[in-house]
Amino acid sequence: MAPTEQRRTAESLVEAFNNMDIDMIISLRSPECTNQILPRSIKLPLQGNAAYEKRLRFLHPIFENFSLTVEDILEDIEARRICMWLYAKADTAAGEYLNEYVWILQFDESGKQIISQKEYVDTAMQKEFYPKLQAASLAQAKKD
Repeated sequence: MAPTEQRRTAESLVEAFNNMDIDMIISLRSPECTNQILPRSIKLPLQGNAAYEKRLRFLHPIFENFSLTVEDILEDIEARRICMWLYAKADTAAGEYLNEYVWILQFDESGKQIISQKEYVDTAMQKEFYPKLQAASLAQAKKD
């Protein structure tokens, strides 16, 4: 069976992240698309495209050689949803970044645009890694 349009869009999103092509990432999202980083306990606000793009542009120079590997993917064609379990790697001033995500993507009727994205992150990893990254970034800024 040939991949669905929404499956091709999801695969294009992963490819855009692997190339850090922020313009492509945003182009795959509908103008009203929202991004929610979960779990809710980390209290990050719901983001529209402008805030999401701003966050990506801020993070882009921090995470060199960023790559995502799809570990598993589940698709509900009728509900126009895809759930992806992803493994992320990158190089940073604080050392190697290794993280896991689960993305729940909701698509428009054409399957060509993402209308919402829920992104579950490994909070244990973030609690440990991000203070190190912040310290390394401050140390680098003092050298420059």
